[in-house]
Amino acid sequence: MSTTYHTIDGATFIATDPTDLMNQLRADSFNPEKDLKSYCRATARASKMQNGKPHRPWPPAALVEDLIASGLVTPQPNP
Repeated sequence: MSTTYHTIDGATFIATDPTDLMNQLRADSFNPEKDLKSYCRATARASKMQNGKPHRPWPPAALVEDLIASGLVTPQPNP
């Protein structure tokens, strides 16, 4: 089953799991970092600066959970 994710900047991604989402966000990024772990760390730092709440950088499932909790990403399960 896949989930559609909407970001606060209006982008939409359809992902099968949090790692898939983070890989897609990295591929779409202006600053994709050298690997997924580095990208997740950078995303967690930037997200904390954006809303003041800490975000766990790893594993991707924890980061996506924190992005959703902070309102930076909104999931919509696909039927």
